[in-house]
Amino acid sequence: MRLIIIAITTMLVCTSCIPKSHIEKLGIITSVGYDAIEDEMVEGTLVVFQFDPTTSKTSQIISSKAETSKGIRYEANRLTSHRLVSGQVRLEVFEDELAAKGMKKYMDTLSRDAKISDLGYLAISDIPTKELMSSDQSEDSPNIGIYLQSLIEKSIKNHMIPDSVLTVFLRDVQDFGIDPVLPMLSMNGDKPYIKGLSLFKKDKYVSTLSEEDIYHLMLLRQRSKDTEFQLDLDSEAFKPYYKDEKDDVNRGSLHVSLNDLSNKTTIRSVNGDFLQQKVDIEIEGRLLEITKEVDLKQPDVIKTIENEIEKQLKVRLQRLMDQLKEDGVDPVGFGKKHNERNRKHQLTEEEWRKQIPEMNVEFNIHMKLLRYGTSE
Repeated sequence: MRLIIIAITTMLVCTSCIPKSHIEKLGIITSVGYDAIEDEMVEGTLVVFQFDPTTSKTSQIISSKAETSKGIRYEANRLTSHRLVSGQVRLEVFEDELAAKGMKKYMDTLSRDAKISDLGYLAISDIPTKELMSSDQSEDSPNIGIYLQSLIEKSIKNHMIPDSVLTVFLRDVQDFGIDPVLPMLSMNGDKPYIKGLSLFKKDKYVSTLSEEDIYHLMLLRQRSKDTEFQLDLDSEAFKPYYKDEKDDVNRGSLHVSLNDLSNKTTIRSVNGDFLQQKVDIEIEGRLLEITKEVDLKQPDVIKTIENEIEKQLKVRLQRLMDQLKEDGVDPVGFGKKHNERNRKHQLTEEEWRKQIPEMNVEFNIHMKLLRYGTSE
């Protein structure tokens, strides 16, 4: 009994020595934006969540200037009565101008900071992040930072964009043979949205991939399920299948909407030659909608739709490759896949980077429609 009393007393004494952080005195940083300003300085915009019973306002935006991300947090602490803590930072956004100078020093700081989750998201903005973070269009989220995080998280889970957590970005920067990508944020009116994908050469931002081309890059990067996309097809190929060729609805372009899509993609170097790449893509999915009065019961009509989708995808994928080669970037990972499969023809990082603009990529696409939706 005496030992038990001593143990309990010791625990109470030790507990009283632990510093207490009353939650209402804390400002919990949920997101941070970084903008380039003059003289190599950086302006940081912090979205802070606070538990203050004296006010109905649960968040505030704090901006500060410094040369480092640590300095930004230090200066921001001087601008609020709350003690700022970064244990809940789940999103870091960099203005494109700043990202073009290189993100390595910021990534080193984030990866070494034990208080910041390595599963937090990264993103780029084509407008000043101070403007982006000041938007009050956060729907039902507590603040704009959590809204942007949820927007990115949903898009990743639905295979709309590649994963953009800190660990994935660092891996792609450090491993040669593949370049990283991050979501590009912008504003549509006063509403933040994902405008496209930012392309990187190592840790430096170089250009933006359009929203339309994100699906095409996803086809090449990874196997996906339950995705969807829309595209235009050659209406001339479907004239024999129109229910009424004179109907006004059959004039103009033909659009199709596809969903429940899954793909399997194989990439290989022909005879071990990195400059000659062959890409085989198998896609299965559902025809959800077609904007012409096409008789889907006619023989060969489904095969015609599949063939036209294959043709259009080849055009789009070749257009994508033209942009990647022009930018000298490899977000697909052709170099990484080549070295994994060709032990006798290994590329150095210098050889890989130099040969990207000279690559010749042949696409073989097989489209299979499993179910047919509506015709409007």
